[in-house]
Amino acid sequence: MQMPALTPEFGEEPLFRLRGDHDTPILHWDDVCISDSDDDDDDNDDVSDLDDLVLDDDEVVTHDEETNCQGKKFPMEKARLIDRIWVAGDMKRKEEHQQLCKMLLAQGHTPPPFPMKVLPQATGLCVLRGDCYHRRYKTHDTSTTKSTIGFREPHLMLQFFSVCLSTSASYPVSVYGIIAVRDELEPMRIFNRPCRDDAVTIDKDSLILPLCSPRRGMYLLDDALVEVDLWVKEEGDGSADKQIFSAYAEIEGRPGFDKIRHGQVRSGLFSLDISYILSTRSVEAVIQVFAEVDSPHHLRFAAFSSGFDHEIVLFDDKFSGTKVQFQHVVVVKAQEKLDVCLKLGESLFWWTFQDGYVGAVTNPDDFVSKYGQFDVRVFFAPKNWHPEE
Repeated sequence: MQMPALTPEFGEEPLFRLRGDHDTPILHWDDVCISDSDDDDDDNDDVSDLDDLVLDDDEVVTHDEETNCQGKKFPMEKARLIDRIWVAGDMKRKEEHQQLCKMLLAQGHTPPPFPMKVLPQATGLCVLRGDCYHRRYKTHDTSTTKSTIGFREPHLMLQFFSVCLSTSASYPVSVYGIIAVRDELEPMRIFNRPCRDDAVTIDKDSLILPLCSPRRGMYLLDDALVEVDLWVKEEGDGSADKQIFSAYAEIEGRPGFDKIRHGQVRSGLFSLDISYILSTRSVEAVIQVFAEVDSPHHLRFAAFSSGFDHEIVLFDDKFSGTKVQFQHVVVVKAQEKLDVCLKLGESLFWWTFQDGYVGAVTNPDDFVSKYGQFDVRVFFAPKNWHPEE
């Protein structure tokens, strides 16, 4: 069944597109030839969940290649059926989303975030030991990325603005875990609270997870993978903690650039809404902030890049006395401006920088010194690195 395409403002992703070729027509997984020897009896299999196909331990064939791919746990002759099970669920979610969008638009409401392309624990290519996403993105590698990588020339880049966690269960809820992005270079984290002692509390008035800065810019040579591993902290020693998200969602680098996208990943009673943009001809900018105040204040630093309506929150917390120092990496259009805003009480103070210029183009007036000392610096990439090195 061919699903009708949603209008561009919905931000809907295509179900499948041949990798690296953005001019080819959109295909469904059923249209892709996985194996010439596929079992034609697959259509007669009454299987609704991938877990029903898992092999016994003594049947699993292992390989020397380092990977955490679960494809080896499934029989190869069921590769096409495994994709059909996944596609059926994916198409159902997209159809339900389309109907909900039509209803809300008819009532004058804003449509909800589109369902992101959440990959199953194993695809047909995983089962056949092919170009599966585990090997492509090295999902077994949990090391943090280096901060010295970057491209000399402007590239297609990924910028996250916010990640909101909501639930139909009771509030408040304490959450910990990681949200990592795997582009074509290395994995990195944008939400990094792996320890339950560092859990963040979410309530009805504040659904936004505090994101940390990536160690470098996120580059889309093709696609990127968002890895989500989140837990709810319960009372006690941690034995009662529950995992609420364990998912891989793929972001496809394709036409539709330079527009804010709002995607969603659902799991049981919880949903994760992710706002991001694929920015063409962009470079990374390293923002460094040094601040010192004499009395307690709530400081909120945010960045605004030319062409982006959404703010990038850099720091939002109470601060007193000792010097605060932090660094944040953001995406900026090549040769464009970057504004850094400080909200302190009812006052706003602005610094403006531009790619190609050294130092701030404009600075706030001297009134900001009433509250303390503030030094904002921005260093524009690209850094001195070649991808082939």
